[in-house]
Amino acid sequence: MKRGLKSLIWVYGLWSMVHGLPFVAAQEIVEPPRAMWVWDVNIPQSKDATKKIIEFCKSRNINRLYLSASNFGEQNARNYRLFNQAAHASGIFTHALAGDPRWGLERYHQQSLRWVEEVLSFNRASRPAERFDGIQNDTEIYLLGKPWEDSKEQVLKEYLDLNKKITELRTIEESEITYACDIPFWYDDDPTLIVNWNGKTQPPSFHILDTADSATIMDYRNFAEGPNGSIALAKKEVEYAASVNKKVYIGQETNEGVYPEYLSFAGMDEAAMETEIHKLAAAYAGNKGFGGIAIHHYESYLKLVEKK
Repeated sequence: MKRGLKSLIWVYGLWSMVHGLPFVAAQEIVEPPRAMWVWDVNIPQSKDATKKIIEFCKSRNINRLYLSASNFGEQNARNYRLFNQAAHASGIFTHALAGDPRWGLERYHQQSLRWVEEVLSFNRASRPAERFDGIQNDTEIYLLGKPWEDSKEQVLKEYLDLNKKITELRTIEESEITYACDIPFWYDDDPTLIVNWNGKTQPPSFHILDTADSATIMDYRNFAEGPNGSIALAKKEVEYAASVNKKVYIGQETNEGVYPEYLSFAGMDEAAMETEIHKLAAAYAGNKGFGGIAIHHYESYLKLVEKK
């Protein structure tokens, strides 16, 4: 083993003991910083809650937050500015997060575009340190029920059109904000979902990566290996992202009450979870399409960490 690698492993081992994390040699040092969803809209309203989540991020190698932000009234805007400023001071990027399954349907596109315009307007009215770095679109069209089951191809095309409209709006506004989508792992596993759109016939996840700057795969498994493990389920997306010079973040679930239970780490302790995540991160270390691990979500992740 090279001396430099030994030193890195020793430093991480010390850091792990200080922060109470399990130590996995060699694998951990190649994992990029993580992302994390934050759905609690009350956090930016509290200085103490803001400080707590920032300290949590620093202790768990997180530098990218998908922060629920759909109401830009005067007081909320002030709170977002303060939160973003505090996060940026600690090297943490923030993405405004929102989504509604109906947004994917053409007749609801204006609702989604209004939200994007509100984020862009917020950024224009804010100082650089107070702005959102990205927009995180959590539109899960497969939750529409009957419209999805009856017309999957049409719904997919309308959803893909929405993403294109959002990136076009960003261009018109001359904004440098990044645009990303949350997607399920199975968009590229079901051959019936392959769709011809924008001159190409391919899985919806590939179309999304062609359009957005990055995507976060909801790759929810509490085990990494095997044909149904998180490594295998993310493979096509990571490889395609690399081919089009984009990044994929691989989402992992910690929420309770999820069925089947193997979708979430909620029933495990942090050490067991980290063992599986380290396998996943190690499998894609060095792949230019791999952006990092994303944890869903702050409240449940914190509860898992604090579990005795």
